[in-house]
Amino acid sequence: MYSTYIRGHKYAAVKVNHYADGSIALQSYNTIVIEIDANGWMTVNGLYSRTTIKHIGWFMRELGFDYYTAKAIYRDGYKFNINTGEVR
Repeated sequence: MYSTYIRGHKYAAVKVNHYADGSIALQSYNTIVIEIDANGWMTVNGLYSRTTIKHIGWFMRELGFDYYTAKAIYRDGYKFNINTGEVR
């Protein structure tokens, strides 16, 4: 595993973990907030604090989506494929 920072926010308490199997995870402080498996399926584990909500927004913008997409995924309890737009 290796970690990277969100573009423009390298001093924030947030990082993106990249795993050998191709999956990635957004980590805000010590909490895994968003997971994306190697096939592009995103799971949002929670929205947490105001600061973590900012982290989610930054991450989602890098993927080409917005915070409200992540909020809907969490609220409605579904998975979203970032490659195809498919919903489960």
